[in-house]
Amino acid sequence: MKDFYKNYGPYIGFVLAFLVCGIVLRLPPQPGLTEAGQKAIALLAWLLTLYATEPIPLPISSLMAVPMAVFIGLSNISKALVGFSSSALFMCVGAFVMAAAMEKSRLAERCTYWLLDKIGCTAARISLGITAANIVLAFMVPSTTARTALLLPICLGIISLAVKTADNHTGEVKRSNFALSTLLVLAFTNSTISAGILTSSLPNPVTVGFIQQATGKVISYADWFIYGFPPALIMTMFTWWFLTRFIKSEIKEIPGGSAFISDRLASMGKVTVNEWKALAIFLLVGVLWATGNTTKIDTTVSCLLGAGLFYICGIITWQDFNKTSAFQILLIMGGGFCAVEFLFSTGAATWIAMQILDHLGLVGASIITVLLVLMLFTQYIRVFFQGTTKLATIFVPIVIAMAIAVDVPPEVIAMPCGMLITGFPFLMFYNTNPNIVVYGSGHVNIWDFPKYGLPICTVAILFYLLVAVTYWKWIGLY
Repeated sequence: MKDFYKNYGPYIGFVLAFLVCGIVLRLPPQPGLTEAGQKAIALLAWLLTLYATEPIPLPISSLMAVPMAVFIGLSNISKALVGFSSSALFMCVGAFVMAAAMEKSRLAERCTYWLLDKIGCTAARISLGITAANIVLAFMVPSTTARTALLLPICLGIISLAVKTADNHTGEVKRSNFALSTLLVLAFTNSTISAGILTSSLPNPVTVGFIQQATGKVISYADWFIYGFPPALIMTMFTWWFLTRFIKSEIKEIPGGSAFISDRLASMGKVTVNEWKALAIFLLVGVLWATGNTTKIDTTVSCLLGAGLFYICGIITWQDFNKTSAFQILLIMGGGFCAVEFLFSTGAATWIAMQILDHLGLVGASIITVLLVLMLFTQYIRVFFQGTTKLATIFVPIVIAMAIAVDVPPEVIAMPCGMLITGFPFLMFYNTNPNIVVYGSGHVNIWDFPKYGLPICTVAILFYLLVAVTYWKWIGLY
């Protein structure tokens, strides 16, 4: 069976995608849905089927949305390429370049060791230090996977000092609550804090891009920080508290832990010229992001400027850039924006939203009820998804359309849903790359994620609902 799918799986995925597209195109006219709208839904169904079956890599599937839009008579080539001109898309490209530069300069690594050295090496302080490192690195390294890859060797080194990880006879990895707590704190707080910083994870700019596409409203780095960072910080600290409270470490003090961290920090030597350059560029970009509403310099412009300066100053090379996922993300997001642009421009998004609202009985419901239902759906449907970007690309446009249909400011509905997608992918180990990375260490099993992730995700839904109807209203979001 495995050989059959390996040989014929791609063909099956393609056939299924075109079959679904053809069925949608051949459906009889629907009340309130234009012919162009029906074609837009057919394009979306075709793209989502390719995403689900993955007969080819996701970037190629997304790229093929352009010729497919032309082939079914939905658009000409100029309009089909509009999705690839989104500022959010190029902000992500710039962020990936900056992430590569911060890693190569080793400034982020030095900051991590310095933080851990200052905080201390009891079990509780180690997990708090990892949480603090995640918070700091979320500003410096705009990739959850890169941050996890940076911190994981440090965590595993500390774990190896604290516990005996393998039985001398069987070689099997032993369960350790200290190891479990440390690694879940690493993965979970990495994501939770990302919800509050626009450039720290891809679903954030995806959400901003879709909001701008649908309404024309631009949400800057500073805006997202004001709306998102306080609740993200609170949930990050709650997540740390919850994991350390309910996973009781069998170890209080880490033998040799302080020496391990100090030796690693000392081995890096003095701060290098490239580290000073990286710090200066990072601070410049950070100031531009923070003052964007005053200077009128767009977040994307600042991000691309930073990426260019990292290259000009010799911190990264073109080969380093090619090693990042920037081009893949550009294609994936561009194809998604292309399909969504047609949904909104043809009215198909509003039609889909009204059908969902009607079937869920939400027509005329209060903003709290609509928001709660959509947040619950967005959060728990992720058990079927690997990756947060794909989930945001699929569901955020529908959420925005539903908000417009019930006459609610789209950002009030889209932002909490987008922040949940970014910050709380804990239900299953495959929901996001940091989960997979810590699962691969052998110290965490599959069921640890829903066991500890489900309560945190449920609290997050209620908390962000409260934030949306109180804090955001107080500060003038709507």
